[in-house]
Amino acid sequence: MKKLKKSPIVLFIIALVLLYVVIYIVPSVTGALVSSYTLEYGELKIADEGTGSLVRKEKVYLAETSGEANRYIENGTLVRKGTTVMEVQGGTASEKAEAFTPLLDRLGEKVVRTSDYAVQGGGVISYYADGYENLIRPDNMKNGGYSFYSKLQQEDVVNLQRDTVVKGEPVFKVVDRTKWYLVTFVPKEHGSRYKVGQDVILEFEDCAVDAEVYSVTADGDGVHTRVILVSGNYYEKFIQMRTLPVSLVTYERRGLLVENSSITEKNGQQGVYVKKKTRGSYFVPIQVYATDGTYSLVADTFFDDEKTGKRYTTVEIYDEVLKEPEA
Repeated sequence: MKKLKKSPIVLFIIALVLLYVVIYIVPSVTGALVSSYTLEYGELKIADEGTGSLVRKEKVYLAETSGEANRYIENGTLVRKGTTVMEVQGGTASEKAEAFTPLLDRLGEKVVRTSDYAVQGGGVISYYADGYENLIRPDNMKNGGYSFYSKLQQEDVVNLQRDTVVKGEPVFKVVDRTKWYLVTFVPKEHGSRYKVGQDVILEFEDCAVDAEVYSVTADGDGVHTRVILVSGNYYEKFIQMRTLPVSLVTYERRGLLVENSSITEKNGQQGVYVKKKTRGSYFVPIQVYATDGTYSLVADTFFDDEKTGKRYTTVEIYDEVLKEPEA
């Protein structure tokens, strides 16, 4: 008869028992299975992604003569009052291009009809128009809500540069260079991120521009908050875009990052639990500077509590923090 200790069944059972001890018993004593992570420095960026609508003080000029177009001024050029932008020669009349019909219908009669093609006021020359130049202005942009602005399309913008011009067609427009506006909508719960006069970075696909919050209004749909921003900074495409993707950056800073799931409270004080070098963990108070809902930027090493006047020792880089501490 074989000895019991050599039985494959006995060896298998012993192995199972040892495995159980390693997986369940040892971690429960040492805390090895408690989920944690090491604190590191990182960048916290709070931003709202969406679509913005550009609003400007602008005036569209219509041709009073037909013929071949000869342009003297390039798109995006700043000109003074009285500058001749172009000339139209030949005098051959024909029907207006169909591409301009929707644009002209939206423009109505609030246009400048010109035969000498000189500007009546200074500004930036643009060869792009969509007919909303009179419908959406700085003095009435607050009248529109999400239901209106969400229907605007960049596809409605028409390039006015062509070889032949027909009387009554749009030929160029003049845009105020001093300031322009961007109307956008953020989720209702994010409305508190914006205050009138606050600096915000507008990140477009091709560049970033500094702007200031001009207006913050809860939208009538109960879902969005309308945010209007104003900028006097130059943006190359501000004269030809009506709608475009934009990211509104309200906070961007580098520092010590903590996962929000780690944050708890003890005796009314926010904090996290830091693992000891041996066994267990201990509560450490923290001060949160900002959060994006997932991560929080917190004070490093120490912070001063304005309410109590006390200085607290807090977390620092390489501390091991529990992911989800028990309440």
